[in-house]
Amino acid sequence: MKSSYYLDLLRGQCQELPDVRSKVVRVFVSSTFTDTLIERDSLIENIFPRLKNYCREKYGLEFQYVDMRWGIQIESANNHGEVETCLKEIELCKKYSVATNFVVLLSHRYGSRPIPAQIRASLFELLKETVCNENNEGKLLTQWYQLDTNSIPPTYILKNISSIIPNFLSKNTDEIKQADKEWKKINNRLRQCLRQAAETCLQQGQITEIDYDEFFISITEKEIINGILSSKDANERTLCFLREIVDIHDHLSDEKTSKFIDMSSETDIDQEAKKLLDRLKNIRIPSILKSQNIFKYKVHWSSNGINGQDHSKYIEQFNNDFYTSIKQQIDHCVQSRYTIGSDSLQHEILEHAIQCKTHIGKFHGRIDVLSKLEKYIKNNREHQPCVIYGDSGCGKTSVLAKTAIEIFKWWSDRSVSVILRFLGTTPSSSTIYKTLHSISEQISEIYNIPMISYSDINQLCDQLELNLLLQIPNNEYLVILLDSIDQLHRDAYDCKWLPIKFPSNIKFIISTLPDHENIFVNLKNILNENLNLFIYIPPFESSTVEIIYNDWLAIKKRSLNNEQHLFINNLMKKKNQILPLFMKLVFDIISIWHSYDPIDECLNELNDVDDCIRYLFQRLQIIHNNILFSRSLCYMTACRNGISQNELEDILSLDDDVLKSVFQHYIPPVRRLPGILWTRIRNDLDEYITEKEVDDTPVIYWYHRRFIEVARELYISKLKDKDRKIIFQNVVDLFTETWNGKNKPFKIDDPKLVKKYKLDQSNGEIQANRFTTSQPIEFIDFNGRIQYNKRKLNELPQFLIQLAPTIALPIAAEEMFFNYSFMHAKFSCSSFLDIESDLNQFQQVDIYGESDEVEIIHAELTLLFTTYMVFGHLLNQYPDNYAFELTSRLLTLYGLSPNITKLLKQCDEQSPHHCGFIVPYFQLQPPGHGLILSINKHAMPVVDLNLISNESAAISLSNKIIVIDMGSGDTVIDIKLPQLNEPYLNSTTLPNMIIHHTNQDMKIDIDDDDDDNDLHDTDDEDKEKFKHYTFFVNSFHHIYLVSSHGDIKFHQTSIKGYLIAEIINRKYGLCILVEQNSNSIQCWNLEQNKLFTKIDLSIKVSIKKVLCSKLNSLIISIILDDGFIHFYTFNNSTFIHRGTINIGKYLDQVIINKDKLICTFNSTIPIDFAYIDLNSLNQTQQIFLSDKEIIKVLIAFNPSIIPKPIERIILPDGKEKTNDESMKMFFIILTKEYLYIVHTCMKKDISYVRIPGQYNVVTTRAKSPYYIFTARGGIVNIFKWQCIEEEDNRHDKCNIYHKYQLFVSIEISSSPVLTIRTLSKYEAMILCSMQNGIINIYHMFEARGAFKNVPSFSHTKELIDTIQLSGTKAVTLEPLFRLHLHYPTRVFFIDENTFILITNDGSIRCITQQINKNNIKFNQTSNKQLNIKCSRLFTSILPLDSIPSLIILADDEHSLGIYRSNDIIYMNIDLSQYSSIRLLRMTSEKSEEFILFYFENKSLISCRIQLSTNKNSYHLIPFDTADIYCLKNNCLATVINDKNRLNLYNIHSCVCHESIQLENECEQLCLNESGDYIFALVKSRILCMYRVIDRFRLGRLFVYDFVTRMIVSNDFIVLAMNDRRLLTLMIADPDDSTLQIKIQALPSRQFKQDSHSTNDEVVKRIEKFMNVISDDSDSETENEQEMNDKQFEIYNKTKVIQPITSYRYVRRLNGKLSLEKMKTDESYRRIFFKTYIFNSEVVDSSNLVIDDSEIDDEDEDEINSSIEQEHNLDDIREKTLEYNRQQVKGIQLANAGANNLKIINSYSVTSSTCIII
Repeated sequence: MKSSYYLDLLRGQCQELPDVRSKVVRVFVSSTFTDTLIERDSLIENIFPRLKNYCREKYGLEFQYVDMRWGIQIESANNHGEVETCLKEIELCKKYSVATNFVVLLSHRYGSRPIPAQIRASLFELLKETVCNENNEGKLLTQWYQLDTNSIPPTYILKNISSIIPNFLSKNTDEIKQADKEWKKINNRLRQCLRQAAETCLQQGQITEIDYDEFFISITEKEIINGILSSKDANERTLCFLREIVDIHDHLSDEKTSKFIDMSSETDIDQEAKKLLDRLKNIRIPSILKSQNIFKYKVHWSSNGINGQDHSKYIEQFNNDFYTSIKQQIDHCVQSRYTIGSDSLQHEILEHAIQCKTHIGKFHGRIDVLSKLEKYIKNNREHQPCVIYGDSGCGKTSVLAKTAIEIFKWWSDRSVSVILRFLGTTPSSSTIYKTLHSISEQISEIYNIPMISYSDINQLCDQLELNLLLQIPNNEYLVILLDSIDQLHRDAYDCKWLPIKFPSNIKFIISTLPDHENIFVNLKNILNENLNLFIYIPPFESSTVEIIYNDWLAIKKRSLNNEQHLFINNLMKKKNQILPLFMKLVFDIISIWHSYDPIDECLNELNDVDDCIRYLFQRLQIIHNNILFSRSLCYMTACRNGISQNELEDILSLDDDVLKSVFQHYIPPVRRLPGILWTRIRNDLDEYITEKEVDDTPVIYWYHRRFIEVARELYISKLKDKDRKIIFQNVVDLFTETWNGKNKPFKIDDPKLVKKYKLDQSNGEIQANRFTTSQPIEFIDFNGRIQYNKRKLNELPQFLIQLAPTIALPIAAEEMFFNYSFMHAKFSCSSFLDIESDLNQFQQVDIYGESDEVEIIHAELTLLFTTYMVFGHLLNQYPDNYAFELTSRLLTLYGLSPNITKLLKQCDEQSPHHCGFIVPYFQLQPPGHGLILSINKHAMPVVDLNLISNESAAISLSNKIIVIDMGSGDTVIDIKLPQLNEPYLNSTTLPNMIIHHTNQDMKIDIDDDDDDNDLHDTDDEDKEKFKHYTFFVNSFHHIYLVSSHGDIKFHQTSIKGYLIAEIINRKYGLCILVEQNSNSIQCWNLEQNKLFTKIDLSIKVSIKKVLCSKLNSLIISIILDDGFIHFYTFNNSTFIHRGTINIGKYLDQVIINKDKLICTFNSTIPIDFAYIDLNSLNQTQQIFLSDKEIIKVLIAFNPSIIPKPIERIILPDGKEKTNDESMKMFFIILTKEYLYIVHTCMKKDISYVRIPGQYNVVTTRAKSPYYIFTARGGIVNIFKWQCIEEEDNRHDKCNIYHKYQLFVSIEISSSPVLTIRTLSKYEAMILCSMQNGIINIYHMFEARGAFKNVPSFSHTKELIDTIQLSGTKAVTLEPLFRLHLHYPTRVFFIDENTFILITNDGSIRCITQQINKNNIKFNQTSNKQLNIKCSRLFTSILPLDSIPSLIILADDEHSLGIYRSNDIIYMNIDLSQYSSIRLLRMTSEKSEEFILFYFENKSLISCRIQLSTNKNSYHLIPFDTADIYCLKNNCLATVINDKNRLNLYNIHSCVCHESIQLENECEQLCLNESGDYIFALVKSRILCMYRVIDRFRLGRLFVYDFVTRMIVSNDFIVLAMNDRRLLTLMIADPDDSTLQIKIQALPSRQFKQDSHSTNDEVVKRIEKFMNVISDDSDSETENEQEMNDKQFEIYNKTKVIQPITSYRYVRRLNGKLSLEKMKTDESYRRIFFKTYIFNSEVVDSSNLVIDDSEIDDEDEDEINSSIEQEHNLDDIREKTLEYNRQQVKGIQLANAGANNLKIINSYSVTSSTCIII
């Protein structure tokens, strides 16, 4: 249940927002400097890295520490900013840290007590007066303190040291030392006089103790006051560590003592400091902190002070206490206050809500803009988006932020939700896809509307506009605000994703720049230039600026003097346009002016925002170290969305140039960048950077785009090659952990430092650990969940690509693309589009002239990319499939491709921890199988796919119409169709329909509708023509005519549903509509939206079908349910009835092919089809032709076309290539079992080629009809056929033979193929549309090459209904053959070489296997007959007395037959208590002496049988009900699907273990042989594996197709797939110590040395395929030659003799037609060819022998059809299949006729014999 806070956050109504959404533990370490060096160094080296790892891995937090006691630069000391910097950093730690934020280390030093950098004017004047009265130091105060009246109240500011002592900033070390001594003397004088004055004033009661303390207490105590004493939750978030050196007073004279205790002289302790320290340690801190927060230590002095060697035990104890106490506070704070595991959507919403809060704080004015927005929001008649636009920096973001809050006031009486995104500020708002996905998720959460996470932007757009927005209740109001769409990637700039219209309760507001790309122009076009929808945000006027400046100065407690005021006013008056950002930047400059500062005339040169930013950066570069500042901004800007503080400090610490510039005068104890240096820079940039969360990590980044652009211009674009390499290499080194835990050399160049630190022997080089943070790819959080290092995954590729290929590609191969951990993590938390983008960058690298290693990597990278194109999108949903998908396709390259091999090895070693399945051998198609392009633009099934005439564009239909440019794959037109609750069926394109015509001026010519005239050629310049197209689409109940802009021109609805919806004339937009069960045809004028004409049949018989033929005139053939066919011609806008024929009640299919009508009959009629010429309707002068005047030709084949009725008739697509009639295809007939290609044979006869199989999709092209394209499910098979004429040597005559072969088989997808389209222009290309909305383009001949040279995967002819394991073989009994057996049969295995068949007539046969060399032979060894009835085949195998026994339960469910050792034993069993319940099945497990009986009421009974010489017995045990169950090795598993619960029992003890909760309904269940692992196949196609002993889920795998059966051995699971293949997986338990030995024992893991191997062929095919897209016309010519080659290859061909064809000419068809009157005479064939094939004249009946003698005879003899002879199982003969003897072997039983029992896929299921067939 959602909390009220979460609901408010979802709706944009949350008021209690933090200033930041922090995921940081940020600890300020306060201490004195010299005496705690050893402790702080130890923390940096030993404890802080552990805490970083702990926070990240357990809670996903970033641990940061702030140590300000080292690295303080001269610049910082010069302006006295140390104290302010420290105190500000403490406040940031308290603000951002979710746990511990302050730790203090104290010993005997009180700390530095500098004089105040600022003193309130009233206090300073009092002190000064006191000083002047007491001594003569008043002039000294006046010299060093200066009054600043711009401060409110006025303040005296301590001058910079260098302003009086210039050498303090000298580059000369000696001069610096001298200046420092001089300053220390002055500082002591100032301190002394101020303290004396403060003492006097306090005694006189003139100042408070707080004022007094400012001159006496140390920086450390000030830090403690702010960090502990003033903190409300100090005991939860702060710690104190006190160290006492018990004998230090005995060693005051030691040289090093002064570093550990405050001394007033060489031998005396500073008593004042001691007093203040004692008060702090003993009174102030204990008054706030509990004792458990204070850690005390006692140590003894050593001659070397406190050091690691002499005080190792203390340091160890200190480290342990520090780590443990911090860890405990983190655990407590995080678990009680910080939401762990809150979803990414909540993070995203909160991030933008916090940004909104920040921007509102900067909002001022804009009342006119808000008024216009309020008017838009309240306008209930406005259903389109509103656009806010203005120049960069005009305040659009602040306006939208303010609007998000004001909406609740404007609609105060309504239930309102606001969705707000500041685009580009978070990773989830960086692209339009991620943004819309996030918005859709939020809508889904708010209104409880289900959504689908589509991987395509078009799919998301459709779902948002057509589903989610429409389902929002009318009484709920939603406002969506998108700021700065110009910040998105370029693919969003066309704005086609923007919902155009929505309900009145929804408003959509976006903002953009007016001149960025074409965004604004596109928005105007989309919104039809409705000016009311565009709101301009103008710049400010100078008068407004003055008012705002005064307000801002008051807030900051600042002011300007008169001269400064005048200067700023004049400056602003000179500006024509004053943008808010420009105004803000100028304000930030002047707000720090002191009243005594001179005016910087350079401000007059600031003309725009960018100038201001440059001015800011240049000023800060002077203040801070130049190299440090520029590199810091470079690293921060180079990251895509910001950089974390730890990352930045680590990278800067790896940057030797930075460290050298910082440590010019000394070498620090730790070779890291001092944190204070970046802190000072960040503080000065605080107004311009923002902290946010990116990739689950808190990062800092620029808050406005202009800073990004200027920073890139100054610090990245102008980098020299050398510097660029250094900078990007440093980032790469961080993420690849190059120096993690290692010493990185640090070269000292200064001779003085080399001498000082005695580095002469090492030539100035120091081996220094930089203590960078570790960067693991993944880690486990405290909930046991895997968390990923998204920073590394996303940032490493973009920095690595900046390096030279010689450096980048080897690192990319090692760390990224050929690294299992990296890629698995990347797929787990990134979209495939991001992965594709990364791969593309490295693919496009120029490797000319690079080393062989780089070229190999580049080639293998291209191969990997091609592989990912096949399954990449799938992994977004199922990332744990990564190893399976990759290994199944590329395992054949193991040992051949070095980087692929390395990746596959890592899959074997590491993937079991994610998914416990190992692929034992090559099982899925590798790349190189012809996939050219995958187009993913539809969310719904693509039901229709057509090409325009020149094939430059494809028109696809799902729930919308998308026109796709075939050259680029880009979308040309995207039309959203009306949302229906039924699918669309067809679409027709009308490219040149005449608009605004009338019936009177309409003269329809048949040539008007020629396809070639309709769809004109389209090139880049002609794409605008598509905008004039209209599209005719229909569903079952709806008809639409839609323009390219989505306007509906025509709409008709039928309650009955439409039988026919067809365009009969594209030019004039005429269509015919026929409703279901109707006897009328309507012809509509689509453009005029009115009925044009109609045909009303006077009879009451319903129309079955309507066909249109375009001859000299349009002929309409109306087929009725009673077998009558009426012919109408369309002339002069009217339909004329021209004739009627009666086919009769046995009519089945009718199709029209130009001028011929083809009719088929049901199984009652032995004729295969009738041929009717329609030319007579055009060419005769008669107005009406009777049935007898239209000649029909009957054609029958022997063997005939079976089985009937046929499913459909398919005509070739397109126009014929030539007039060659020698092998002309007529049509294709599809039955349930065969595909028949009806064609002319050698100009001599009409015949067919029969191809067995079941096909859902069939097509061919008239231009090259010898290729037949078929699809079944997700597999496309392309067949090639041919007629050949050969001499028969035996009979001395010439015969015509038919040959066909499976030309290529392509595994397209797990989603069914819906349409196949071929290209005539590029004959090698085919398009396949799928049910999942994807359109794939394949190169047929490249796929063919792989199919020929790479072993194909074995398929059965039918779905695998039965599968059993026999040793190393998987054996199936195909359902097709089971149907053709004399009796239903079951098969059981006794051992590897013996199996038993039992038929339902009680016959038992035993079959044995014999192996002789390369041949495998099967023999029947025995035959027994049962004397009990077993028609229901309740049979099973049991090991009774260790003898495998076949148990048969009789139909009476009382008698049992036991077949063993060729004998049969009978016994009775009493199931009477269940006799009223139907027994469904009987099963057993061959290693258990139990039978399981499963009844219709889902009850489950176990039965244990015991055989005895005296009396056989049995024992029944009932179990709980189950939907699915299985039994193995004493373990019984049952599933109850309504609860999705899996129960595990010990079948002997009947004890039920703890159940397993499944994620969905279970479809199949099985255990492995040992019973150690249980496998559950749940919806939708998820295979889960659990370890039985602890119920731990070891694997979750999405299988590529539906599973019909599955079975498991001890180490392998075999799945019978819907594509008729077997999928084998090895069980991989990561806790199995022998797992890797088993994997490496697989033959597929042995390195291949044979260059002629099958695997080498795979490599060659893949390599060849890499360049297929860029192939020139030469390769196309070779393919053309291959297509026209009349000589078939031997591979997989089938050759059969031509069937016998007989003819008969009749006038009537309404009756039974026998075969007896059919003629095979040459004269009949000659007449048929002359009349119907070679010319199109009207049939001359005088030349025909018309035979109607038996048409009406209903007493026809039984139909004679050619039935193949059946054989029994005794006729089994052997057949051996061999392919590449050294690599592939397999066996199958064949030549058994219809009773063929077939063993397929002889795949090994043991580690020692795994082979491919």
